[in-house]
Amino acid sequence: MTPAPLQTVAVTGAAGFVGGHLVRHLLGSAEAPKRIVALDLRAVKTSSGAAFVRCDLTDAHQVREAIADIVPDVVLHLAGVMHCDDLEACMAINVGACRNLLAAAAAMPRPPLVLVVGSAAQYGITSGEHEVVDESRPLLGRTPYGVSKTRQEEMAIRLTRETSVPVVCVRPFNLMGPGQPSRLVPAAFLHQVAGVLDGKAREVCVGNTATRRDFLDVRDAVAAMWALVRAGEKTHGGIFNIASGEAVLIQEMLEACIALAGREIPVRCDRARLKSHDVPTIVGDAARLRAATGWRPSISWRRSLADMWADIRKNRRR
Repeated sequence: MTPAPLQTVAVTGAAGFVGGHLVRHLLGSAEAPKRIVALDLRAVKTSSGAAFVRCDLTDAHQVREAIADIVPDVVLHLAGVMHCDDLEACMAINVGACRNLLAAAAAMPRPPLVLVVGSAAQYGITSGEHEVVDESRPLLGRTPYGVSKTRQEEMAIRLTRETSVPVVCVRPFNLMGPGQPSRLVPAAFLHQVAGVLDGKAREVCVGNTATRRDFLDVRDAVAAMWALVRAGEKTHGGIFNIASGEAVLIQEMLEACIALAGREIPVRCDRARLKSHDVPTIVGDAARLRAATGWRPSISWRRSLADMWADIRKNRRR
C-alpha cells in the first residue's frame, strides 16, 4: 500500500550541499509533501517553493519554538559541522543540535519522524586490503567529525527507545555532484583544473591517488533518504549505509577530471596532502537499504563528474 502524502517536512542544514539537493528532490518528487520548510542559519532561497525559517539548532529554546510552529510530520536532519579539528566544537554542534531537535520532537503531541544523517567517517580507519563495510562493522572513527557523528547516532538511537520519537539513522559514504565543496575530492581536482584553464595555476596538486573509495552522487543519496522516510515503520530505529558499492580508483577519477579539460595538465604530488595511513580500498555495503526500500543508485560517477564540471564552468563564467 502506498503511504499517504506527508503534509509538512522540515529540512535542517538546507543551505548546505546535501541539504540543498534534498530540498530540490522533495520539490520534484511525485510524493512531494504539501509543505517544505528549510531550517538553517544561512538564508535559503524560497523562490523554489520551500519556506525558510532561520534557526540556531544549538539553541534549545529556538529549536523548540521552531518545531512547535512548523508542526512537521518528518524532520530530515542534515545540519552540522564537518571540517573542524576541535572535538569539543564538533560535539557541541553535531551532538548538541541533534539533542535539541529530538527533545523538541518529543515535546510534540504527535512526534515527527526524525532522519539523522551521520557519515561513513564513523567507521574510521579499517584494516585490510579491500574493505566492504556494512552496518555491523565496529565504529572506529577517530577524527572529531567521525567521533561526534557516532555520538550523535548513539544518542538518537537511545532516545528513540526512551521516547515516542521515531528515528532513522543513515551513514552516507563519499558524496559528489554539482555544488560539492571545493575542498573535497573530486571537486578539489575539478576546481584546480579550471584554475589552470583560466590561467590562475600551472598544475594540479594531489595527495595519494592509489586508493579506491566509494563515491555516490548526492542526488542518488537524497533519493535514498526520502525512500527510507517513505518506507514506513519498518525503517524506524534502523541504521542504513548509503553507498554505491563500487570502488573507484582516485587516480582514475583524477585522469577523468583532466580529460574534461580537453588538454594535458601537469600533476604534482603534494606531501602535505598525504595521510599517515590510507586504507587501499573501502566500499560501502548498502544491502540493508536496498532490502528496505528497493533503492539503487542511478547516476554513474562519470556522469556526476561531468555534471560537476559543467556547473563549475558555468559559475566561473558569471
